[in-house]
Amino acid sequence: MARGLYDIDDRAVGRFNLHQAEAEKKPIGFPLKTLFLALAGGIAMILAAGPHLLWSQPEAKHGGGFGGFVINTTFDSCGGKSPAFSASACVLSPREFSYGNTTYHLSDIRTPDGRFPACDAEERLAGKAKRTFIGILNGGAFESLPDPADSNPGARILMRDGVSIGQIMIAKGVAQPWAPQRYNWCAHV
Repeated sequence: MARGLYDIDDRAVGRFNLHQAEAEKKPIGFPLKTLFLALAGGIAMILAAGPHLLWSQPEAKHGGGFGGFVINTTFDSCGGKSPAFSASACVLSPREFSYGNTTYHLSDIRTPDGRFPACDAEERLAGKAKRTFIGILNGGAFESLPDPADSNPGARILMRDGVSIGQIMIAKGVAQPWAPQRYNWCAHV
């Protein structure tokens, strides 16, 4: 129908209003074009940031107000290589690990020395402790907290579900509680 064209009985003579005719032609409701643009913008944002946010778990999430962070990644043995040339997450010794480009050590335990063992028994126990440490770290996400009693920024207390990973290693018999004096692993194996 042409704009402003009416049958004789549609309007009273002399009362035709062009603005009223325009208002009658405008669609009522939410414009589909606006809805389409909003939907397209949302999809673009999801494609830009979504794969990382939706389908991957963060490896480290900084949290806590004390410089701690959560680690959820797979650890392997550094294999005698320098941590700078190995994987981003590897275990150097029964109480040292590399994560990111930083080396950390557990500050609440002492373990046998696998690099310079005093006897064969200490070397075997150090290998077992290192494998145990790798297995525990790969058991799921854990929290890495700085040790408030140690000024070294690499000194960490690792916690999973409120339990220290160092205490788990002590319970498994591959570590001792930390003490400043050296422990004779050969005499106690």
